[in-house]
Formats: sequence, structure tokens, C-alpha cells
Amino acid sequence: RLDLHGYTVHNAWHRFSAFIVDCKYAGHKSVVVVTGQGEIAKELPAWAHLDQNIRLCEQQNPGCYKIYLKKSCNYD
Repeated sequence: RLDLHGYTVHNAWHRFSAFIVDCKYAGHKSVVVVTGQGEIAKELPAWAHLDQNIRLCEQQNPGCYKIYLKKSCNYD
């Protein structure tokens, strides 16, 4: 779970991007991101759409999103 309350939009984007990469490589299938109801909440769906590690972004309620990550490819 990632809580972006108190971040600027720019810093929240950086934190979100790093968090998604960390969660994907840790093997998580989905994560929850809390944004609050401000500018970050308006921006997060676009960030998710552009992130190659994300399969789907669903708003759970105002200010909270569930992010589904793409499966990792294993090259043995």
C-alpha cells in the first residue's frame, strides 16, 4: 500500500513509479494507492495508463485506487 498524502504532484509521481517497479519485482499482483481527493487523484489514472508495468487501474472510492500489475516474464 502506498499513501501519497502530503506529496507534491511531481514527487508523488516519482514515488508512485518507484513503488510500482518495486512491487512488480517483489511479485505482487496488485497494490493499493491512496491519493486523497486532490490533484494527485486526478493525475494517477494517467500515470497508470502510461506505466508499462500496470495492467489495470480501478478507482475503489474517491482518493483510493487498486492497481493490477502485469505478470513478469521469466527468461530461463
